[in-house]
Order: sequence, then C-alpha cells, then structure tokens
Amino acid sequence: MEESLTMIDAPMRAPMPAWVYPILNPTLKFLLRSPLHGILSGGAMILIFAGRKSGKRYAVVVVYQDLAGTLYTFSATSWSANFIGGAPVALRLRGRLVRATARVVDDPARIGRVIRHMARGRGEQIATNMGLIGHGPDGVARLQMPKGSRLVEFTLER
Repeated sequence: MEESLTMIDAPMRAPMPAWVYPILNPTLKFLLRSPLHGILSGGAMILIFAGRKSGKRYAVVVVYQDLAGTLYTFSATSWSANFIGGAPVALRLRGRLVRATARVVDDPARIGRVIRHMARGRGEQIATNMGLIGHGPDGVARLQMPKGSRLVEFTLER
C-alpha cells in the first residue's frame, strides 16, 4: 500500500445504504446502553455532545478505532465540525460513561496511520468501501481522504 495520503474530490461513502441507519442507530443505542453492550462495545460507542452554535444535545453512534488508547472515528457528516479546535464530549464506551476531548485531526501522517490500522483490524475492503483506500491506474492501493470527511480523535480524561 502506498504510504502517502491523497486528498480526493469524491465524498466518503457510507458503509451501508442510507435506509438502514434510521433502523440501525436506535437499535445500536439501545444495545450500547444495555447490559448486552459487550457484543458491540469493542468497536462502537455513543458520542454525546452539544452543538457548538445551537447548544442542542446530540447522541450519535460511531464506530471507533483504538490506537494505543486514543480513539478515532471517520465522519463525513456535519456534526464533526463541532470538534475543529477541540471540544468536551461524553462517550458511552464499553458500558461506561466517560469524558473526553474530541478534536479534528488534520495531520496526514496520523490520518494514514489510522486508515492502515482500520484496514488491518476491520479489513481492507471496509476501508475501500468507505473511500479511504483507492487504487491507482497501476493497481497499487493508496491511502486517501475523501472530500468533506474528517478524522476525529477522542482523548479520554484520566
């Protein structure tokens, strides 16, 4: 896989069709808040935050990558703009409510590390389906960041 990160004009693709999310998200929130959270907690959590401008409270299910104790998620949705420059959040993580700071990551090297980690842990096909890995004309896989997408880092409070 080519090591440099390429920015592309195509948007990030959702891993599933849009019609699935209104059904899936409430179900996942219920499970992540229940004693059955263990079946999902290794890779999904609930992100709880207030909108920077509106103050409205949001609870969003996200899939995360754990890289040496720091958590990351990719997003192509507008809520991630709340974390440019950093913001306090709560996470329903592994059955517990924890505090963290969320921050949008702009460093191409760190974005590349997280994409590679995701491809190793969840499979290169998932990262490819999301548009995080592309193939050049020579067929070589390359890391890429789709237009409008962001990597959000969560630093847990100790």
